Amino acid sequence: MKVQKTLLLAAGGIVALIVVVIAIVAATFDPNKYKPEIVAAVKDRTGRTLAIGGNLGLTFFPGIGIAVGKASLSEPGSSRIFAQVEQAKISLALWPLLSKRVVVDRVTLSGLTLELVQHKGGKTNFGDLSGAGGSTPPAGPKQAPQRGAMRLDIAGIELRSSAISWHDEASGNRFKASVAEFKTGRIASGVPGKLSLSARLEATQPKADIQIKLSGDYRLDLEKQSFALSELELKISDSAPGSKAPPISLQGNAELDSSPQAIRFNLSVDQLDLDRTLPPSGKAATTSAAPSAGRPEEPIDLSALKGLNLKGGLKIDRLVASNVKMEKVNLGVQAAGGRVELEPLSASLYQGNLTGSASVNANTNRFSMTAKLGGVAIGPLLRDALNNNLLEGRGDVALDVQTGGASVSAMKKTLSGTARLALRDSGLKGVNLGELLRKAKSLRGSNPPPEQGASAAERTDFTELQASFVIKNGVAHNEDLSAKSPLLRLAGSGDIDIGADSIDYIVKASVVASSSGQGGKELGELRGVTLPVKITGPLDAPRFRADLGAAAGDAVKQRAEEKLKERVQDRLKGLLRR
Repeated sequence: MKVQKTLLLAAGGIVALIVVVIAIVAATFDPNKYKPEIVAAVKDRTGRTLAIGGNLGLTFFPGIGIAVGKASLSEPGSSRIFAQVEQAKISLALWPLLSKRVVVDRVTLSGLTLELVQHKGGKTNFGDLSGAGGSTPPAGPKQAPQRGAMRLDIAGIELRSSAISWHDEASGNRFKASVAEFKTGRIASGVPGKLSLSARLEATQPKADIQIKLSGDYRLDLEKQSFALSELELKISDSAPGSKAPPISLQGNAELDSSPQAIRFNLSVDQLDLDRTLPPSGKAATTSAAPSAGRPEEPIDLSALKGLNLKGGLKIDRLVASNVKMEKVNLGVQAAGGRVELEPLSASLYQGNLTGSASVNANTNRFSMTAKLGGVAIGPLLRDALNNNLLEGRGDVALDVQTGGASVSAMKKTLSGTARLALRDSGLKGVNLGELLRKAKSLRGSNPPPEQGASAAERTDFTELQASFVIKNGVAHNEDLSAKSPLLRLAGSGDIDIGADSIDYIVKASVVASSSGQGGKELGELRGVTLPVKITGPLDAPRFRADLGAAAGDAVKQRAEEKLKERVQDRLKGLLRR
């Protein structure tokens, strides 16, 4: 008992002594006396002007720290403000200092404004602070960390009412991040923490104004230089005036390794509209094979993909890309060495499904895709993807295509590969082949009929339609079109020039039976007659010209054959009677 009492008295004495020392320091030490020395030291080392408008204050509980009022830092050799802060507080935990550990209890910044600039020559106004141009220590064997060396351990960071901006003087692009609040938990190697962020992002090119709310758990590994996010929840809302875009919600996990830099992720998004997210110029370029007069087509820049090193999975509940609507999108993504592989690739779209794979090579600007579409409504898909209303029906499509080039029009002109389609309950829109056949019935060798444009009110229905294409240099060639209906049989061959958005095709329609559908009873006399129909012009407005002369010739030939057959039969009957 006597020993314990002695220890308690000794401990109490030490605590009392510490309190007395802190009280004396607080009463006699004025950190503001050192402001001129601090300003001079910053000027001497960086060439920047540090202005401390407010007072410097010391704190002792719950840790040793310092509080700074309004302060600013200029650009090097200039009076232009680089950064300024309304208030900053930094405190250190007491007890870890005894074991040579620096534990920053809390860092709080309020009203921080940071102006980052890249000048036309490529230099920045912050390169000197990152050590650019500084001396490099001589190379030598890597030394192991010394025992007992201090380790950085921050209990938390809090940032409020702050803004960070970026200005590229060469392009004129501007970017600004306004942070309403940013909070973290403990920042130490191997220690989990939580973070939250509420911010607004604004950009001039592409023009954007979005709100971001982020929360999640994180873990740092300073030895391995890795950063992991889990239970991530991100919400992005469009703040542009008049915008009706729904917010985007993202959940999942991600990990970043900095040596070498690599990203691993597993994310899910509720909805994503790439047509709203990407610059409008890229979409405009897809609607025309050539740029408008006086405005050269913008090149496709894939340089950002060359430095990617990532692997992961992405699920999107609803996706819009190039006006194509998809649901339940599942992507496996892998990128390295300038190549991006998407496999597996699956989605639900237009009452059917998609499976396949795709790849991008940023080193050569090459794209490739293999895909199978099953049970897809082809009419709505063509209208949304190509603004084309030529075909309708539901069935299967198979694609195996590759392309490359520096622009969208160049890629359309270098497209190659194969395509197949098999549709049921289909229709060729814009023309009524039955009506054209009825005109052949009354043909009397007069002038050929005029060329007619596609009409939205006209169509030819088929129970099934099949075709395969070989694509080379942007031209899809077909030789085996086959379509059937109770009245007609269809065959065809020709070219679809994807690069020029045009068609040059011949459809051959034949009457095979009388039918009540599409005026079939009126065509009984043309059974077996083939009507060639030439389809030419732009894909979005094709022109049709029927070769009624050829149809009439077939009809005459058929009648002649029937009469010859009748004569042969009569002759045989006569011989049998003898």
